[in-house]
Amino acid sequence: MDDGVAPPDSSEDFYTLLCVRADGVASFVDVYAAEDLDRVRDHAAGLLREHLSSRKVEVWRDGALVAELDRA
Repeated sequence: MDDGVAPPDSSEDFYTLLCVRADGVASFVDVYAAEDLDRVRDHAAGLLREHLSSRKVEVWRDGALVAELDRA
């Protein structure tokens, strides 16, 4: 049965991005597949522009915090 979903590219890693408000609550969660962390950081910057209540975006991979972007 073909569900129309392509399998992930084996060169991509999966990251969890948390949009975190000033009170520490993650108001939005995004799972993002990318080949490198620079692309993930660009996506995180876009999330900050889109989610105005977020103070920062945390980037997690395999249970470890790998990047954090704060609203300037």
